[in-house]
Amino acid sequence: MLDVREISAFTERHLMPDQVLVTRSTGEDALDPATGDLVPADPLVVHSGKAGLYRGRERIRARSGHDGAWVDEVRTGYRMLLPLSAAELWENDTVLVAKARDEQAVGRTYRVAALGEVSSIPVLRTVWLEEHNREENTA
Repeated sequence: MLDVREISAFTERHLMPDQVLVTRSTGEDALDPATGDLVPADPLVVHSGKAGLYRGRERIRARSGHDGAWVDEVRTGYRMLLPLSAAELWENDTVLVAKARDEQAVGRTYRVAALGEVSSIPVLRTVWLEEHNREENTA
């Protein structure tokens, strides 16, 4: 008999070696008592803990340039694996890599590109990300 809990535990141990912090903008402002100005409120922490970050597929999208023209852009997509216990991530949530086996990944941020995938027999959560804080490769 298939024990989904054991498969989930295995995937967490072997496929999620990194630590991430996932936050979501509340869209609200808060009063800064020092200046009296309204500033964006602190983001909501959605997930803080285990994850696995893997290079995925190339994503192609179009966006409007500052002159109104459309520009084709190719960006690397990433797949992030999360435990089943992780909260549902929404588009535009921000992912910060806090600890990782690959030291160059630490400190990078990503944007959740789509709602997480679902399955009839879930063993982990899968979310697609786009790079957020990397320079575009113009070479």
